[in-house]
Amino acid sequence: MSNHLPLPEHRSAGRAAGRTAPGPVAGRAGSEAVPSRAAGVAPPVHEAATLGLVDRPGREHWWEQLGERVRDRMEARVGPVVEWWADRHHLDARRPYAVVLGARGLAVCTPTVNDRGGPAQLLTVVPFVPSSLRHAVIVQKPARWRRGSPSLPAGDSAPPAVAGLPLSPRLRDLLGNLPADAQARLQWPFVNGDVLVDSDHYYRGTSHELDVWAYLAGRRWVTFVSGHGTGLSGPAHRASWRLICRQAEVAGR
Repeated sequence: MSNHLPLPEHRSAGRAAGRTAPGPVAGRAGSEAVPSRAAGVAPPVHEAATLGLVDRPGREHWWEQLGERVRDRMEARVGPVVEWWADRHHLDARRPYAVVLGARGLAVCTPTVNDRGGPAQLLTVVPFVPSSLRHAVIVQKPARWRRGSPSLPAGDSAPPAVAGLPLSPRLRDLLGNLPADAQARLQWPFVNGDVLVDSDHYYRGTSHELDVWAYLAGRRWVTFVSGHGTGLSGPAHRASWRLICRQAEVAGR
């Protein structure tokens, strides 16, 4: 199995499509060619929205708050860390939670209490089929705006309409700021047969530049996007993005 993601067959309308180029997965050598485009229903493209930005400690602070034992436990379960984030938990602002994408699985660590009523961490792991983690790099550069330019490239037809995925409004708003290719790769399995079970996201930055992380987890697939955008405070066609979209097959649990 190739470790690169196929490009969805339809390019969605809306924002300018980014250029897709292969790149190495963290901790993995080689860069095989991207497979042929995958057929299927085109995922929805969400509208860009203004994101709420809060000045609070970053992911490194909350990662340290987890403690070394918890961090080691997460890595032991999912293998070498490929991507991660940590933040304060939405139900308890004093306690951290964390998400780790590893070579062997996705781990989500949330605060709980033990049998004695003391603080503890609940670790939930989605294991991957060995060597199924693949990736694609999405690069979007600023484009020149052309009056009256078509929303779809010449020769393309509009993709069929699909029902919206059960995403939170905040995650949908975040996806709307990403290039259409990245949105498509993240959502593709879940409009083509898989059932979305869980999703989450995290971002840090300013109105001008942003670091983003997000995942969608289903019964058969996990997708994960991370990267950096700049020029976000101006017109949409002037934004720059470099993102890595990853996908892995879920192993039987």
